[in-house]
Amino acid sequence: MSDDLKEKTRKTADLLFRGVDTSEGGYALWRQFDKELAKEISMFYTGRLYSREVLSQKQRELCVVAALTVLNRADELRLHIHAARNVGATKEEIAEVIFQMLVYGGAPVMVEGLKMAKRVLQERGEWPA
Repeated sequence: MSDDLKEKTRKTADLLFRGVDTSEGGYALWRQFDKELAKEISMFYTGRLYSREVLSQKQRELCVVAALTVLNRADELRLHIHAARNVGATKEEIAEVIFQMLVYGGAPVMVEGLKMAKRVLQERGEWPA
């Protein structure tokens, strides 16, 4: 594992998840089972895939929000809505992506996605009181 890949992984993770409690996220869980494998998985996801420059970080995170909404994966959706905001996606863009998933996942997953978006925005102090 090269130092360049380690640094790219760290920088990308910092960009996406700064200010986000990831103590119960995937990486923390993976580490509980196998620290070395967790590191390798993280290097692939964060250091290789998420750091690619074909899509902007904003575009990439909006794609992730869409996929996780349709798959109804609330815990990961929470992290990636935070990440989308961290890389410049607006509240309106995030909501629009979730609304679009009505067509692909149905109203229940869209509603759950919007609930999670509201929760994240509240956590960030970005939801009207």
